[in-house]
Amino acid sequence: MNETSGVVVRLEGDYAWVRAAAAGKACGACSQREGCASANLGAALDGTGGGGERLLRLSNTIAARPGDVVVIRAAEGAVLRAVWLAYGMPLLLGLLGALAGQAWFGGELAALLGMLAGLAAGFLLMRRKGLVSARAEPILSIGFKRLP
Repeated sequence: MNETSGVVVRLEGDYAWVRAAAAGKACGACSQREGCASANLGAALDGTGGGGERLLRLSNTIAARPGDVVVIRAAEGAVLRAVWLAYGMPLLLGLLGALAGQAWFGGELAALLGMLAGLAAGFLLMRRKGLVSARAEPILSIGFKRLP
């Protein structure tokens, strides 16, 4: 289980916005000053404050309040599975579709149509898996930090 400390900044319905206090051991890029430029872009676009402050919107299952110190947890392999589902599966099915189109019908147009069919199948599978995983445990969760 990968863990890092955080502080609840604000509540929004059933969700808590949590500021990670330090880089977790799960992501080596977090220790690099400019390692995750996409997080800054996402923060600027979603209004969470891009100036170095990274807020996470997590389900508030523990009834935390603003100012509470919490532990942010990610199960081992959960992030890698999410990345595989979001990127790897559609890409793999797209490539397999292109190979199948090329092998069965020949020509670039058949390969292109096979690739598009494979990508569509990958995204449909991703969507179906996403709906099933909505009932499963989230990738990131929070718990109260125990005092030493």
